[in-house]
Amino acid sequence: MAAIGVIRAGARSAKEMAAHSRAALDRPLPTGAELWVAVARDEARVLGAFERGPTSLPRPDPPVTRRGSGGPTVMVGSGTIHVVLSLSQPGALVACDQARIVNRYVRPVLRALSRNGTLAHFFGRDWVSVAKQPVGWVGFGHDATTRRSVFEAFVGLRSPIATTPRASFLGKQPGTLESIAGRDLDATRISNGIIDAYLEAYEASAVDAVAADEPRSEPDWSLDPPWAATGEEVIGLIGAGPDRFGVLRVGGDLLVSRDALARLEARVVDAPDEELARIVDETLAAPGVALDGVRSLKSIRDVIQRARHTP
Repeated sequence: MAAIGVIRAGARSAKEMAAHSRAALDRPLPTGAELWVAVARDEARVLGAFERGPTSLPRPDPPVTRRGSGGPTVMVGSGTIHVVLSLSQPGALVACDQARIVNRYVRPVLRALSRNGTLAHFFGRDWVSVAKQPVGWVGFGHDATTRRSVFEAFVGLRSPIATTPRASFLGKQPGTLESIAGRDLDATRISNGIIDAYLEAYEASAVDAVAADEPRSEPDWSLDPPWAATGEEVIGLIGAGPDRFGVLRVGGDLLVSRDALARLEARVVDAPDEELARIVDETLAAPGVALDGVRSLKSIRDVIQRARHTP
């Protein structure tokens, strides 16, 4: 029988949730899989791992923090349910490769929400649908070298996961579980149901795990300048440009293996323009690399090229 380390994290600040997410790809995994489920007790704008912070807001309201998985900003409010499944490799609990992390590991979340009376579906994009409305964001973190993987979800109990339109939503307005159900819902009951659904899905025993002490402070995510060049992809915005130290970075709403993106950034610094397409292909289309929501790698090459020629 498989074993899953379980952290019943209870009520946590959004910054504590984001800090756990940032550490998830590097945290020791004695059992090969570890599940964290928490409920937010406050608000935050949670940036994806490769996004730029809101430089135009001197005192962001709500506060800004950053998670470890890629993708777009997720709005967290009181009652938002946070799920992080850390894995030693994509197939730690079920037959799975790096391209199907979300597809395989979202299923217990869908089952738990449906058992609660809010029938949930996943249609291959980065959100969970209830009554044809986006109520949850889902994504992944991945390291192609170590194969460490993370499935992550935020479920909007009474606060929507986004307050502005996103191309990925296909024109649908985000909702919340409570607004759709038309009644108050118990976040603790749903959280426990999610844990039970994971244990049942993989016929696993639960091993009590302890959350690490999260850092008391975190970097100022607003110090990097806006992207020098941007474009649009299926997942959303992609961008390239120097960071606060003048180092060229590539990112935006990307869902991609973190080490593959780092290799891309290192290789394009001094490469001639005519080599960019080959470098992008060799890094992001390499065996074992996870990449989702990008229709064509040409779009990434183009933003890098434009960023390098922007004064």
